[in-house]
Amino acid sequence: MIKNNTYANLFSFFLLIISGSAHSNAVCQLVDKPTMNESKRYIQCLDTQLDKAKQEQGTWIQKRKYELVQSEEATGNTQVLQLFMRSIKNNEKYIESACQWRYILKLPNAKAAAISYKHCEIQLVNQFTESLKQPF
Repeated sequence: MIKNNTYANLFSFFLLIISGSAHSNAVCQLVDKPTMNESKRYIQCLDTQLDKAKQEQGTWIQKRKYELVQSEEATGNTQVLQLFMRSIKNNEKYIESACQWRYILKLPNAKAAAISYKHCEIQLVNQFTESLKQPF
């Protein structure tokens, strides 16, 4: 079991290194009065950015979980990891709710609503990832 966790954590660290170097600096841009295809490509670009942001966040979550498991084994304190996992779940719920009201505000324009939701989600995922990067 410990061997499997070690391999999984080494893989996570490897992904962390790769995600930093492979992170695309491509900026999604939407022209004024876009056509349907331009809007579709823009939303797809935002989806790509969101996927990359979630991948980086997942790597940092794995890194912090590994560190907390190590701390738990060293100290015997089992509360910290449970609280960390709860914070992850609560953050996911927060992102969903925070972006939903922005989406609803833009309706009935579904295109603008989808774009608003994606922007919100990318921003909040990146914000949480930055907090995960902070040393504890």
